[in-house]
Amino acid sequence: MISWKTLTASPSLTESRLQLHYAIQFIAATGAALAEPLPDYSHTSLEWQPDLALFTGVFIRSQQSFRIAIEPIRLTLMVLDQQNQTIASLPLSGKRLTDGLDWLKQEIANLGKNADAIQFLDYPPDDFPDHAIAHGAPFQSTADLTLSALVNYYANTHSLIQAIVNTTAKASAMHIWPHHFDMASLITLPGMKEGSPLTVGVGVSPGDTSYNEPYWYVSPYPYPELTNLPALEGKGFWHTQHWVGAVLTASQVTEIESEQQPQVESFLNSAIKASIAMLGIDAAEWIEDRQ
Repeated sequence: MISWKTLTASPSLTESRLQLHYAIQFIAATGAALAEPLPDYSHTSLEWQPDLALFTGVFIRSQQSFRIAIEPIRLTLMVLDQQNQTIASLPLSGKRLTDGLDWLKQEIANLGKNADAIQFLDYPPDDFPDHAIAHGAPFQSTADLTLSALVNYYANTHSLIQAIVNTTAKASAMHIWPHHFDMASLITLPGMKEGSPLTVGVGVSPGDTSYNEPYWYVSPYPYPELTNLPALEGKGFWHTQHWVGAVLTASQVTEIESEQQPQVESFLNSAIKASIAMLGIDAAEWIEDRQ
C-alpha cells in the first residue's frame, strides 16, 4: 500500500533541486573514495530510505562501519552507523562545500578510516548544473515546504518503481545517480541490437536541462525509430531531442490528489509495455499483471 503524498508543480522547486543536488555529492564522493568499486559505479550512488526519510549512500567498512546520509528537509549532512543511528551531523545551511568536506573527512577519520582520498566527482561541465555553490557560495536552506514538495517525488516514485522491480524480470535495484540526481531501475531484455544490450530505463528526474521541473521517464535503448511512436496513457508523451523516451512532466499531473497515483502508474505501465514492444520483445513475458 503506497502512502501517496500530494504532488505540486512549482518553479520554486528548481532552487531546492540544485541545493539538494550539490548536497548529495558528499555521499557520492565518499562512496567513490572508500567503498568497494563496482562495475556499474553504483558504489557512488545513493538510495531513498522511506522509513528514515533520508538519502543514504553505501556502507563503508571500518572499525565502526558507517554510511553518509542527507536529511533533505533541513539540508543536513549525516554520518550513520550500521543501525542507522546518527554518529554525527552538520546542518549545511550557511556552509560551503569545502566546509562540509573538511567536516566529513574529520568525522570519517575519527571512525578509523583514511579520508584523504575523498574528493568531489568530476562531471562534464555541460552535463551537470552550475550553481553559485560550486564557486564558493554557501548552502542556503530553502523553505521547508518547498523541499518537502520536491522530496515527495522521490518518496512516491520509490514505491512505484519498487513494485515494477518486484514484478519485472531482470529489473535492477533502484539507484539514485549523483550525476543527474535521477532515481531509476534498468530492465535488461534478452538479445542485442547494434552491438548493445536491449534495456529499458524507468525513473524520475527532479528536473534538468530537458525539463525544468520533475518528470518521470521510460527510455528504451537502443533508441527506436521516431516514426509511429505509440500513444501513451496518463498524458505521457515522447521526448525525441538528444534522447528518446516516454515522459510525464509534473505540470501534466492532475491536481486532484486521489487521481495522481493512478495517473502516474498508468503512464509508467503503458510506457514500459510500449518500450519493451518497440525493442521486439513480448512485454507479457516480462511484466506480471500488477492490477
